[in-house]
Amino acid sequence: MINFLLRIIYITILIFVVIGITKYYTPFYENDYKRIVENGEIIIGTRTGPTTYYEIKNQKMGFSYDLMQELSNYLNIKLKVITVNNASFATEQLNERKIDILADMGIINDAHLIYSHNKVEFNLVFNKNYHKKPNTISELKGNNITIIDSPKLIKSINNFISHSEVKYNVANDRNIDELVQSLIKGEIQYTILTSDELSFYRKYFSEIDIAYKIGSEVANNWALPNNSTNDLGEKISYFFTDLLKKNKLKYIKQNNQINDAKYNFVGTKNFINDLANIFPLYEFYFKNYSKKFNHDWKLLASIGYQESRWKKDAVSYTGVKGIMMLTKNTSLDMKINDRTNPKESIYGGAKYLRIMLDKIPDQINQKEKIWYAIAAYNIGYGHILDAIEMAKSDGKIISDYQSLEPYLLKLSRSKYYKKTKYGYARGWETVKYVQNIRQYYDILVFLDSQDNIINNEKKDNKIPSTL
Repeated sequence: MINFLLRIIYITILIFVVIGITKYYTPFYENDYKRIVENGEIIIGTRTGPTTYYEIKNQKMGFSYDLMQELSNYLNIKLKVITVNNASFATEQLNERKIDILADMGIINDAHLIYSHNKVEFNLVFNKNYHKKPNTISELKGNNITIIDSPKLIKSINNFISHSEVKYNVANDRNIDELVQSLIKGEIQYTILTSDELSFYRKYFSEIDIAYKIGSEVANNWALPNNSTNDLGEKISYFFTDLLKKNKLKYIKQNNQINDAKYNFVGTKNFINDLANIFPLYEFYFKNYSKKFNHDWKLLASIGYQESRWKKDAVSYTGVKGIMMLTKNTSLDMKINDRTNPKESIYGGAKYLRIMLDKIPDQINQKEKIWYAIAAYNIGYGHILDAIEMAKSDGKIISDYQSLEPYLLKLSRSKYYKKTKYGYARGWETVKYVQNIRQYYDILVFLDSQDNIINNEKKDNKIPSTL
């Protein structure tokens, strides 16, 4: 009798345990799409990079991000983006439903439901200022080859170096920006870039060269969790079908072309030539609106040249337009109707620069504030604050722009930007941006001092080598 009662109690407890477990897990796996709708947002994980997700001028962008936003609009659900570099950790987060979708993380595990798009090639690259192009794969032995954590990339390089003694390192906690910076500094000998990434970084670093192409074309992909329910899979499938049907995927690709000439750093000769032939068309606006907003017109003109080479119809893949390359949101804030109208664009750029300048903290040296403002014009004011806060954390007293530059460079390194309020930014790009504007400004100052800033003689002016 006692044994029978104990058996009943045991079975009863077991039933309650099973019910409890089922109650806890069933909503988790039963209907992923329903769970997402109830949460009120879809969480997508991706890595930071020029072809995936980044911010510039307080605007989120990137090919992957544009796809995510399209999905968010398609499902009518709020989008939340989480950046992660470690593929294993990202996969764990995905299968635990802390992330709903992984976008362009190079996940190839067959256990995941995969949606492919946009084919790219892998390229093993090196810095030709430090190394010569290898003649054979065996010459790679003993060199520092460091790559991002991407299962698809790892599979490709394993196939490439098979039956050789070549080894490589996987940087689980670093993004592609960090590896490119290490390559430029000579800290690593080789890394791997996709064809899209290569096109982007070569704009800034001409010293990057291809050692080998790694395998054939591979497709970027989106991954869903293990045991993902059909409802979510069907929604994603319908989404991509709709993109293709409406030709939206092609449009997003075109809108995110990496061959943007916006930040091409041209030489003095080209600048002098454009000064003679293009600048006179817009000289009045630069001088007039500089006076209105209390700027040095030579600085405003230098910003305009860096942004667009004074081309009124310039359009960046990021969606910024006009001589001063204003974003859509900025143009609305500046009450600009037509960004490609030179008068409106220069007015908007001058006004926006004044707003940035007025925001710079009083602790900054008065003469140095303009360079902070110009940096903010490029990267966004929030990232400038992040850089200043990092400096404070190091016990540094920031008063001049030069002391800020090391902290701007840290904004693309996950070790640092994860601790900031505004997150990842290509600070190295901003550093180059300001340096280039300084160069153009110095030339304008020199020519202006010679009283020949706008005439045909400047074609023959000899610029001091120091400029």
